[in-house]
Amino acid sequence: MSNGIPHTIKLQDGSYCNISKRIVRRGISLTELIKSGVTDPRRKQGTRHSLVLIIMIIFIGMLAGCNDLKDARLFASINRKLFRKWLRLPLLHGIPNPTTISRVFQELDTEELVSVCVKFIQLLGIPLGDVYSFDGKTMRAVTGEKAIRHILSMFSHGSHLALGQIGVGSKENEIPALKRLLAQGKDLDIIAGKLLIGDALFTQKDLVKSILKAHADYLFVAKGNQKKLCVTIKAELKARPANEKQSFTHHETKRKRDITTTVTSVNAKEGEELLPTLTGANHWEGVKTIGILHRTGTRTGKDGTAHEINETIGFISSRVLSAEEVTTHLRHHWCIENNLHWTKDEDFYEDKHTLRLKNAPQVMSWLRSTVISLCNGLRLKSISDTIHNLQKSPVLMDQFLRMAAII
Repeated sequence: MSNGIPHTIKLQDGSYCNISKRIVRRGISLTELIKSGVTDPRRKQGTRHSLVLIIMIIFIGMLAGCNDLKDARLFASINRKLFRKWLRLPLLHGIPNPTTISRVFQELDTEELVSVCVKFIQLLGIPLGDVYSFDGKTMRAVTGEKAIRHILSMFSHGSHLALGQIGVGSKENEIPALKRLLAQGKDLDIIAGKLLIGDALFTQKDLVKSILKAHADYLFVAKGNQKKLCVTIKAELKARPANEKQSFTHHETKRKRDITTTVTSVNAKEGEELLPTLTGANHWEGVKTIGILHRTGTRTGKDGTAHEINETIGFISSRVLSAEEVTTHLRHHWCIENNLHWTKDEDFYEDKHTLRLKNAPQVMSWLRSTVISLCNGLRLKSISDTIHNLQKSPVLMDQFLRMAAII
């Protein structure tokens, strides 16, 4: 690298990232996509700072380790010449203050921003994967009766990409929000043919119909909220001959765990309907795989105490899956918690961020998700290490932004 700056951004395979090579030579930059795809909510009269400048101050600031608007604004002020060069803007009125940024984010169309960022990830040539999970996260520092503090996200298992986000109102739960998330994914044309996985909360007949209507498949677990379904699954498994059942066992010993998971499943034959006794209002549409997952073992908590685990849950899917595939998918479902939600708190301090008015919390949350998606899509070894290196060197930041097609 030039100027003697040490190159320390590593890939997941242990090699160094080729920082001098743009990932997509003919791709459109994120900056250009924002200019053309996100509507400025302000009146033209009196507008002093461009929308792309305001968004990129926060986005690039996050890459540089800035965790709030004040830090990002300070970073942009110190590197004003670089921002002028990166964005090709004269910056006649300088760098906007945090209040201006906050007001713009309050009115910004989150759906447009999600669409632009997902399109950007696709233009990088990163495969989206075949299996998505969805789960909610609450931003604990966001307060206020009308504040949107709970976010429902969709996350890809294979590439660890955030592919959708919907705010959950204080007077609703995640079920109607998931329908909006499915509509968002359908508009972006990214969920047809995919396998969607959710917690037991989402095991609802109307959600099953919504997923099938979107030409996607589902894999849902059944616990105490669907007692009749659990009982029926167990009864049908018991009635099946042994040669029709599949079984797979997985033993986990990582992360202070010693857990054995056993999955027993049955697939529908051609023209066969599983769970035939559940008719009328109890009918579940499109079920092609049913089974039972039994998990036993111990998990050691932060205080060193070993907790016993002994649980049995049922599951249903509209896709023909082997017992091994079900085990893998349900284990990887937790990647949305470990690789998205935990990273937002650990590396970006999302739970301490206090923006609360209108769309501002959702915009900030999605920008964090996009930074995480970019780093995961580039197969970087450590997001925290990458941020640490980028914040130390403007030269490295400049080359990284060009390599990743951000500018």
